[in-house]
Amino acid sequence: MPPPPQPRNSLIAEPTTMKLDDPIFDSMTANDRDPPLLEALRDQIAFMRGANPFWRERLANAAVDETKITGPGDLARIPILTKQELRSLRPVVLLPQNIDSDIAIGRWTSGTSGRPTVNFWSTDDYAALVAVTARMFARQAPIQRPRVFNAYSQAHMTGPLYHAALSRLGAVVFDRSHHAEEIFPTSAQAELFDFDALVAPSKAVRGKGIGLQTLLEEDPDFLSRHSVRWWIGSSGTFGPDTVASARCQGVEAISNLYGCSEFGLFAISCPSNPGDFHVAQGHVLVEVVDQDGVPVRDGQFGRIVVTHLRGMDKEGNSRRHGGTQILRLFAGDGATYLDDACGCGLATPRLRNVRRLEKAD
Repeated sequence: MPPPPQPRNSLIAEPTTMKLDDPIFDSMTANDRDPPLLEALRDQIAFMRGANPFWRERLANAAVDETKITGPGDLARIPILTKQELRSLRPVVLLPQNIDSDIAIGRWTSGTSGRPTVNFWSTDDYAALVAVTARMFARQAPIQRPRVFNAYSQAHMTGPLYHAALSRLGAVVFDRSHHAEEIFPTSAQAELFDFDALVAPSKAVRGKGIGLQTLLEEDPDFLSRHSVRWWIGSSGTFGPDTVASARCQGVEAISNLYGCSEFGLFAISCPSNPGDFHVAQGHVLVEVVDQDGVPVRDGQFGRIVVTHLRGMDKEGNSRRHGGTQILRLFAGDGATYLDDACGCGLATPRLRNVRRLEKAD
């Protein structure tokens, strides 16, 4: 029997100009940062066209020619993928076809507004996600080798991601157990460990974990009693009262991350302007677009759309994303796009006034 045909571009050398674990990537100017991102995007779209029938048809119907993508404005031709469309597809429809592929991890969304969806990451994909998350943490960590209590559910995307990214920085991470809160409360579990960093959302979130607000309601001195110096979380805005309480109890650094279940984490709060989120590009491509799918300009509000972009090999070189193939997904949030200089010193684009525009997982 003859071997199956190779998908188009499967044997073409991949661009490796991006080092996803290198923090210098976040200090590059747009002139230095955008060319490798666009090169990676062109390569990933070519891979999707050759390896996935769904995207081959969708790209053909939109007359997309990835070789002619030379700037952000050229992406407007690529149609936005909606959550409704994503829910209508069987998960395997978005996986590469007729190639050897591994699935290292798969995680489902919470399903608060419709049927949950699932995303799969290959070994290289997940390595990239972990490395970029660690890259974000490294800028804000007030402690070397922190001891961390991770209150996020290990069944959710962020639970194991926080563990892996913090471990990459040399942290010792103690994870919350799988038990329901009413059977084995998070506060009781925390008493079993000594830690100086806490991973917990501000508020309790279904499927993710108990919130710091709840822990402080049960024990107003929870943070000071445990000598917590670093609070890490995501899953929503950190309220000013909770932040003030944390600061009063000796918390030196507060890191609020932003992302969504289909992609993991891809932005972190600015230490100079906590309402702004610095975008960490590389494993994903993040855009803010208008209703026509055209990227907005600095200071304009639009929809946040995200693309799975790159994996990472053991040497830190970028590789094609080999798991679930998603191009320009609108998951329901909007933000004001900022690309001017930031007082904290980072050169990455920022998201401000992030808010929900449509119900989504």
